Amino acid sequence: MVTTMTKKLKQRFIFFAMAAVTCLLLFIVLAINGLNWWILERQSDMVMKVLVESDGAFHKMDFNRPPPFAQPLDMDRMHSARFFIAYSDGSGAVRDVNTDQISSIDVDTAASYALTVWESGKKTGRLNGYKFAVKEIGPNRMTFFVDTSPQRESFSMVLSVSSAIAALCWLMVLVFVVLLSGKVVRPVLMGMERQKQFITNAGHEMKTPLAIIQSNNDTMALIHGENKYNGHIRAQTKRLNALMSNLLTLAKLDEEIPLPREAVDVSEVIRELLPAYQDTALLRGLAFHVRVEPNMTILVHKDSFRQMMTILLDNALKYTPEKGRIEMTMARQGRHMQILEENTCDPSHEADPERLFERFYRGDSARTQGVESSGYGIGLSAARAICENFGGRMTAAYPSPDRIRFMIRL
Repeated sequence: MVTTMTKKLKQRFIFFAMAAVTCLLLFIVLAINGLNWWILERQSDMVMKVLVESDGAFHKMDFNRPPPFAQPLDMDRMHSARFFIAYSDGSGAVRDVNTDQISSIDVDTAASYALTVWESGKKTGRLNGYKFAVKEIGPNRMTFFVDTSPQRESFSMVLSVSSAIAALCWLMVLVFVVLLSGKVVRPVLMGMERQKQFITNAGHEMKTPLAIIQSNNDTMALIHGENKYNGHIRAQTKRLNALMSNLLTLAKLDEEIPLPREAVDVSEVIRELLPAYQDTALLRGLAFHVRVEPNMTILVHKDSFRQMMTILLDNALKYTPEKGRIEMTMARQGRHMQILEENTCDPSHEADPERLFERFYRGDSARTQGVESSGYGIGLSAARAICENFGGRMTAAYPSPDRIRFMIRL
């Protein structure tokens, strides 16, 4: 059990630690490459701006102050830039082409590019890996094309290097986290083990005194006659016995060891439980309606299933107000079995029904020590733990302000 718990805690620690590391490294890689692409774009825009302002003539070029984060331009950089220029008339016909600064584009290709830009009607944009800009001079126009393949190659190189470094760092951190996980979870595991051991020991130690108190109380009632004090003692010892039983159940189920299962006719189990609750409901003036599909057999631990249903029915009787209504249905839902328990409740209930499954939670005014029938807020936690041990699910919801519904699906 300890080995299983340690393994699960280590896996969770590794998962969350590496998820955080992954998000951090991903953010760094995206930030670096995003900034790199923005800088490269600014540089290509600056080259294009100089070309357009100088009409592509080197002797007219004026190198102004570059934008932030961009490298300053000079004549050497402009001579190394790869660009071509197409001269067109008002009808879009290409009259001349300048491809002196690029060898991969011939005259016909340059003319077809210029015609495509003219037909698109755009003034700036991208075409087949080239950034273009149009400058109109009277009825004529000049179309400038700057090769952005060096920009893409630079970006790809930075992206590849940064991704490789990030992957290497991720692997190194993974090894470190795996080696460290044992030491990190050990204090948590020891604390959990001490807590469970304390609950188990305390539960077993309290059983004997409670049994003696109950026995002496019954003896006094026989000798001196029944009175209200005997009733109070009996009720409180009963509550404490139920608390110890639920605490021991939770301690056992927290070990995450599956309960032994067998084929159980759960319809028969519920029919055996119902009479006592129906009689109590009748005495309190509660409407108790039950519909149980017969001959439903599933693989469960019989005693634990009975305890889960006892908790659910006890809870319904305790917190249903006078003249209220309790409805319970158990039926097949495909390959599953579904149990629905719905009862009237105090309209001023807790807004979040999931809080009812918190250990020792008692939110409404009825859940107080002053109410003799009230519990300790541990029963529903134990019921959900039993349900989950069977591989099922237990949920709560408010179908209306004055009604609460519990659903068990196995």
